[in-house]
Amino acid sequence: MFCFKCGASMADNAAACPKCGAVVSATPSPAMPASAAAPARAPATSWQDASPARPYVGAAQTDGKAVTSLILGILSIFPFWFLTGIPAIIVGHLSRKSIRESMGRLKGEGMALAGLIMGYISVAAIPFILIIAAIAIPSLLRAKLLANESAAASTVRTLNTAEATYSGKFPNVGYAHDLSTLGPGPSGNCTGEGTLEHACLLDAKLGCSGASCVKYGYRFEVAATCGSDGVCSDYVATATPVQLGTTGRKSFCSTSDGVVRSQPEGRIQAPPTVADCQSWSPV
Repeated sequence: MFCFKCGASMADNAAACPKCGAVVSATPSPAMPASAAAPARAPATSWQDASPARPYVGAAQTDGKAVTSLILGILSIFPFWFLTGIPAIIVGHLSRKSIRESMGRLKGEGMALAGLIMGYISVAAIPFILIIAAIAIPSLLRAKLLANESAAASTVRTLNTAEATYSGKFPNVGYAHDLSTLGPGPSGNCTGEGTLEHACLLDAKLGCSGASCVKYGYRFEVAATCGSDGVCSDYVATATPVQLGTTGRKSFCSTSDGVVRSQPEGRIQAPPTVADCQSWSPV
């Protein structure tokens, strides 16, 4: 052991230095090295004094919102358009924000961006779809009206053929009183050649049991002109739109002369007489 004061050698159990007399018990404790002591840190007083957050160094996970945005974006291209395009945009922005604020814990910004782009494309297509619809819908409606009117005129010709066949088959009766007489009857099925009451010359839809029958968006009727002897010498077959301007714009009629005529206004207050029908314009 050495004296802490003069450095002289002395016994390990000596109480004092034999050379300078320094007391061994007064030996001072060794000081901690400055490098080992932790420097004191003043507490942060504001957000400027706080240490910046360190980036996350672990394995990053894919943000679920990014995957959702990508799927919605794909669906927005076909077939759901803006119905999934708008949610794709919203979820995509939320995902990108979460990824930026995660300090590396989340990934998937590329998927979120792809979902955003496809979502914006689908939303940008809305004006073009509306323009196309504004052009196409009126054209389709006009085409449907023309098709209904053409079918109605053709059906009136069919009624003329059925009436002519009926009068030739039952000359003692003349023309049929109504559509039910030309049709298959309440059963809707025809057996054999047909009867006087139900001649089976029309299908069940056109030869229904009611006063009028609906087909092709038109209401069809047949009214016979009969004498006191019960023989019907003429008839009027009419076709009027079920909804004027929607299912058709014209009304049609015909008599025993076989000429199909039309009324441009389409609306008639009551079934025309033979004379009224013959005053209409031939088709």
